[in-house]
Amino acid sequence: MNTWTSLSNEIAAAVDKAAPSIVQVHSHRRVTAGIVIADNLIATPAATDDDTVAVLTGESQTVEGAVLGRIANMGLTVVRVDGLNRPALVAAQEPKPGQLGVAVGRTWSGGVMATLAPIAVVGGPLRTGRTGAIDRVIRIQHSPHGALNGGALINAEGQALGIITSVAIRGTTVVIPASLAWAAARQAASQGGVKQGFLGVSSMPVSLPDRQRAGRSQTSGLLVSNVAANSPAENGGLLVGDLIVGFDGDAIEDAESLVTRLRGNKVGTAVPITVIRGTTAVDVSVTVSERPKIRG
Repeated sequence: MNTWTSLSNEIAAAVDKAAPSIVQVHSHRRVTAGIVIADNLIATPAATDDDTVAVLTGESQTVEGAVLGRIANMGLTVVRVDGLNRPALVAAQEPKPGQLGVAVGRTWSGGVMATLAPIAVVGGPLRTGRTGAIDRVIRIQHSPHGALNGGALINAEGQALGIITSVAIRGTTVVIPASLAWAAARQAASQGGVKQGFLGVSSMPVSLPDRQRAGRSQTSGLLVSNVAANSPAENGGLLVGDLIVGFDGDAIEDAESLVTRLRGNKVGTAVPITVIRGTTAVDVSVTVSERPKIRG
């Protein structure tokens, strides 16, 4: 057997090992791949406002997954599928620039797609929004591809180096290291729930001036721009102009972190929401309701 054949067989074996852990997630917005990162848990870049998504396991079998929450700074969604019966992909150590990886995803029809992906850059942090950042990222010498978005970058042992995104930087594709994404997904799963709670506010992220932090260390919060009539927020006493900085003891710095906390089976529960009014921190008790269903 020549070197080329031997190398090809080893790459194919690594892909075969990883493929059962890579699924396809169908939200109402788009189709992406997803990775099984723990028992019955999937991390995917699929963005959705729904409580459930359809998950294609790769064997033409579609099952329903419950959306547990979002990882705001990484742009990932965590989904639970009871009885998924798919192996979790093991997180590998961070690679080095110049090493060779393989990008593995799912085609539109659910088949496996695999392509060589040289490691171009390993470093960070990478800013992902007004307040968000990822401490470390991997960049592969490969343009973003829809079938690979949400798939796995793997090493020669079929272990996960990271989850592939659709973010491009100067001809490379950003990959979130597995060690970071797996830990964040487990944390989001522990905080999340299957029912989406509802407050009834519109808000936008803002930076907090030093004199308006009320002794808190965080540098940003959510400015309430509208409070819906007869909503939990109005009934609890939230006001337009309040700066939301905490929810049930957890710091809130952006909208997605608040949405994730509202998934934590909080429906029907009175929750303390910390706001800054002027320069004073105030705790407002709001009883979370279930998000109204949109009729259409």
